[in-house]
Amino acid sequence: MKLILEMRERVIVKTRAHPRALRGTLLRFFLLLAATSFLAGLLIRTDLPDWAAEASPLLLAVLGVAFCVLLVIWCLRPLVRWAGTYTYLTTERIVTKRGRSAVGQRSIGLYAIQDIVALTGRRAPYEAPGTLQIVLAEHRINIPHMPAVQKMRELGIGAITALPHFPRVDGVNMEERVEQDQPTHPQQRDWTEHE
Repeated sequence: MKLILEMRERVIVKTRAHPRALRGTLLRFFLLLAATSFLAGLLIRTDLPDWAAEASPLLLAVLGVAFCVLLVIWCLRPLVRWAGTYTYLTTERIVTKRGRSAVGQRSIGLYAIQDIVALTGRRAPYEAPGTLQIVLAEHRINIPHMPAVQKMRELGIGAITALPHFPRVDGVNMEERVEQDQPTHPQQRDWTEHE
């Protein structure tokens, strides 16, 4: 399922997490492969005790099933999740979308963002991946493993500065005005500043 955009909204950048997010998954795969190979090597030896030699085919089958289950849970699920998660920067919001449904979608309007911070290691090059930290009024949201995080920060700030500026309204000095002469539609209201 593609990202649904508003009328004048356009996508500036579409990206997924940097492949370094899969380092833990790759490490788990190699450890699982090494442990399974070691245990399988022990079970196919010819100098096993009689009880182990008789149970060897069953133990090999259990080991194969355990390997397949752990491979799916520890390696394939994170890989599929990584491949199906995208971060969009549009002209109106930043969206993190996971999977094909709208359930795994998190959206932050650009008007709500106070600052965007790029967190990288010391002496990291300009194109280095890092964490994109979005500063809101109440809290901060981190998007880890963002490729070229400095460039993404610049694009985000550029999108925020390109937003149309509306006059500031604090909601305190506003009142609803309904004119008696002209009938208005129930959903249409005229708002004026209180003198």
